[in-house]
Amino acid sequence: MIDAKKPVKLPTQQILPIVGLIVGIVFLYIGLSEFGFWNSNTHTPTAAFFSTIVSVGLIALSLIALLQSIRKPMEEFRLLNWYVPIGFLLMVIAMMIIGTVPAVIIFEIIWCRFYEKMSWKTTIIAVVFCLIMVIPIFTWWLGIDFPVGKIGELILGY
Repeated sequence: MIDAKKPVKLPTQQILPIVGLIVGIVFLYIGLSEFGFWNSNTHTPTAAFFSTIVSVGLIALSLIALLQSIRKPMEEFRLLNWYVPIGFLLMVIAMMIIGTVPAVIIFEIIWCRFYEKMSWKTTIIAVVFCLIMVIPIFTWWLGIDFPVGKIGELILGY
């Protein structure tokens, strides 16, 4: 089993320069291959003139930052600190697949029961209270149509 309190060393100092390098290379390739840099017929810059210059600068600065970050020690992170962002991303993905209301219910059950270590009785009371708040107030009274997700679209025939 994974120990959530054990520190994990990650090369976070290198991630941003690598992303900047990739973005710079992509924009340089698109700018030069699709638009060109200079129009030799009219002796004027093309639409990608400025973006090509910026992408070359981004590549150069990203390389400098990457070379400087290699000497720095890796940062320590605990998996426990990543539960909230990971849970948020999984909830957003679940909303797109199964819909907002079912995703919130499942997220609340998992969060209350397994992260907060609440009893099943307290978890069920929290979920029922959430449903009492969501369905009558937001759906019926305010008329908010929550996304139903891809599975809901298949079932409802959208």
